[in-house]
Amino acid sequence: MVDIVQSVITISAVLGALAIILGFLLIKLFQHATYLFYFPSLVLFGSGIVFILSTMALEGIEILGAGLGGWGIAALFASLLSFFVTTVTDVYARA
Repeated sequence: MVDIVQSVITISAVLGALAIILGFLLIKLFQHATYLFYFPSLVLFGSGIVFILSTMALEGIEILGAGLGGWGIAALFASLLSFFVTTVTDVYARA
């Protein structure tokens, strides 16, 4: 049980870091775009929902120590964190 939790936290940290870095790059490259910065977080949110819903149909699949539900939870948590960080960074970049 502890291994699954550690896997989900690790996956979430990696996905969140990638989304935050991609959001920072998009903020620097496209400063006058309106919502382009939030697309990496939105993709993570959508994939998290798909992973959680696919858990009902495809039980017993494990990838890197976590099932599809764990991947869904990790993607949703990473999406939440990257939305927060990207929003704060975007506000300070526009100020």
